[in-house]
Amino acid sequence: MSQSLTQIASYLGGLAAYLRNLGAEVPEPVLDRYDSGEIGFEITAQLPGSDGPKPALITAQEIWRPAEEGRFERSEYGYDLIDYPANRRRAFHMHDVPEYLSRLGVTAHEHCEEVLGKPTCDRYLGLPVYTGYDGLNALLACWSDPGPLGCAGVRCAR
Repeated sequence: MSQSLTQIASYLGGLAAYLRNLGAEVPEPVLDRYDSGEIGFEITAQLPGSDGPKPALITAQEIWRPAEEGRFERSEYGYDLIDYPANRRRAFHMHDVPEYLSRLGVTAHEHCEEVLGKPTCDRYLGLPVYTGYDGLNALLACWSDPGPLGCAGVRCAR
């Protein structure tokens, strides 16, 4: 789905406001323009709660490529949760689409670490995440659940 620059800027502000409303510390987001004509952003938020050894962080990154006149289509994303207090990580990524499609037959992949820094698989097969809100909601559900992330139930991309 293509969006105008104004719509993407509003969406970016909405993602930041959404995280702030949950009590996260979020710097003012910036929409970047690249020499390629693409636009993108990265939001990194410190989640509320325990900050030992470090606070939990959630990141949303997106790249939008030019489409028809004055519009853009999302071409890459990365939504990451690094839960330092629980010592674990969960992430949803879409980048290098032609490579992943030809090698694995999927456009998206995931990361899952029940123990931070000790993945049992480098990448898991993933399903597309349609919006930043969907990505953040999935990660926030992981963060708020003290149980295991469920990495054993996700299929390893070999």
